Amino acid sequence: MTEVQHNLRRLRKRNKLTQSQLGAKLNVDQATISNFETGKTVMTVAQLYEMYLIFGDDFDCPFIHYTGQENNMSNSF
Repeated sequence: MTEVQHNLRRLRKRNKLTQSQLGAKLNVDQATISNFETGKTVMTVAQLYEMYLIFGDDFDCPFIHYTGQENNMSNSF
């Protein structure tokens, strides 16, 4: 998951979002975003999908394949 964590931090900063601002979009607190970025907390599939909705195709998660249709996501676990 390290790749996802680095990608999240990079995209958040590129989009000029603070951890608190991103947390507000996901209905979680700043500490949760920090924990996502450091690997202390693992995101749920729903949270990963929310990240995709926020950041689009730039949010790369190697374990999930987006089909381009809303609510149609598959994983390769």
